[in-house]
Amino acid sequence: MRAQSAVEIARASLALAFPAATDEGLTRAAELIVRWGSEGVGAQLEPALAERMLLDLMEITGQDPESFPRLEYGDVRPSETRVWHRSEGTRTARRGTQPPPPPPAPAA
Repeated sequence: MRAQSAVEIARASLALAFPAATDEGLTRAAELIVRWGSEGVGAQLEPALAERMLLDLMEITGQDPESFPRLEYGDVRPSETRVWHRSEGTRTARRGTQPPPPPPAPAA
C-alpha cells in the first residue's frame, strides 16, 4: 500500500474519532500513525502505552482529553514513556521517550 493511501485511511478513521479536529491536526495525526506503524509500535502496545498514544493523538488533533471518557483498563495509568518517536505536537512528552527496539531476528 502506498504511504499516501495509508495516511488517507488513517485520517478518515481519525475524523470519525475526533470530529472537532482541524484538517491540519487530522493530517498530522494520520501521518504519525503511519510512521509509528512502520516503526512496529503496534506489536508493543499494552494498555498503558495505548492510553499514552491516545492522549498524544488528542493533543496533536487539538482535542481536550477531558471531553472523552477514560479508557477502562482498571488502575492502569498512561505510560510516562513512549516506544514511538514523539512529535512536536506531543507537549507532554517526557525525557524517558525511547525509540522502538529493533525487530527480533528471524528464526533459523
